[in-house]
Amino acid sequence: MDRKEFLSQLGIGSAAALAITCLQACSKNGTSGNSVDFTIDLNSSQFSALKNPGGFVVTQGIIVALSTSGSYLAVSSRCPHEGITVEYSASKNQFICNAHNSIFASTGSRLSGPANTGLKQYQTSLNGNSLRVYS
Repeated sequence: MDRKEFLSQLGIGSAAALAITCLQACSKNGTSGNSVDFTIDLNSSQFSALKNPGGFVVTQGIIVALSTSGSYLAVSSRCPHEGITVEYSASKNQFICNAHNSIFASTGSRLSGPANTGLKQYQTSLNGNSLRVYS
C-alpha cells in the first residue's frame, strides 16, 4: 500500500468512527438515550421558581415547571427544530420555543411550528420538598 492509499483509508476510517459516535450521542428529541433520574431540592434557592405556580427552571437538559393547577411538568428543554431552549407559558400551559414559535403541549407533544417532533416527557414525583424527575 502506498502513502496516498494509506491516507485515503485513514480518512475513511476516521469519518466512519466520527459518524457512529455522533449517531449514538443523539436521539430524535436531541437528548441522549440514557435514562434520567435526579432529585430537586425545592428548598434550594436555585429552584425557588418551582414554588410558584407558573415558575420553571432548566436543569440537566430538562425544563421543569409548576403548572397553575399545581402539577409538576418535565420535558426535554431543547426544541427539536434547532436546539433552542424552550420556555414554559403558564397562561397557556404550554412550552414555547421563542426562536421560531414552535409550540408544545404540557405533555411535550408538538402542537405547531417548524419542529417536526415533540419534546420528550419525563415523570415527576413529589415527596415533601424533594421533586424526583425520571424516565
